[in-house]
Amino acid sequence: MSHGLLDSELTASGHRQAAFVPSPLAAATRQAATGQDADVVDLERRRVTRALAGDGAAFAALVRPHLPLMFRVASRTCRSPELAEDAVQEALAAAAKALHRYEPGTSLKAWLAAITSQRAWTLLRSELRRKQREVIADEPQRSATPEQHLRARQASDRVLEALAGLPEKRRNAATLRLDAGLSYQEIAEALDTSAASARVLVSLALKALRADLGDLLEGGI
Repeated sequence: MSHGLLDSELTASGHRQAAFVPSPLAAATRQAATGQDADVVDLERRRVTRALAGDGAAFAALVRPHLPLMFRVASRTCRSPELAEDAVQEALAAAAKALHRYEPGTSLKAWLAAITSQRAWTLLRSELRRKQREVIADEPQRSATPEQHLRARQASDRVLEALAGLPEKRRNAATLRLDAGLSYQEIAEALDTSAASARVLVSLALKALRADLGDLLEGGI
């Protein structure tokens, strides 16, 4: 996650909750909230139907407009273009497998962003464990790390650890708000809750992050 975006959101807030695949709320409520045109919803529904029947071109047409968002969410979490690409690929595979659970006319963007966020966090945890094992194995041969580089790495790790320590629903809400830039209504759709609850989840997450990372923010990290 970008420290600059995190810093600005936290400062502004003052005080400011199988693979993760959120289930949709009632279709009528969702469609009214998103305000999508009936023709757009109908086109999406037809593409979903064709994709479920095995039409790869229809699935590609559904997800293609959202690929930049998915990569942005993944890259800010993973901190590695290669790992982010893997996360997006896994998210697309998970979305294809769970497409029958998506309700046309709701927010496909939010649904895909939530799946991507979960896959990115899963891959990041695996990568961090792998790197930790390598560091322990190589420690006797490693030369001293420059102090400035070490501080930056520690700060980055603290941000990730603080996020990882949040309850899953709060972490997902914060990630979708900070990284994906979703509205509270879209977050609500992705997490199968209300917009008011989504706002509370983000507020609680940011309050916890501000408490954990206050010294970094004051130090300009």
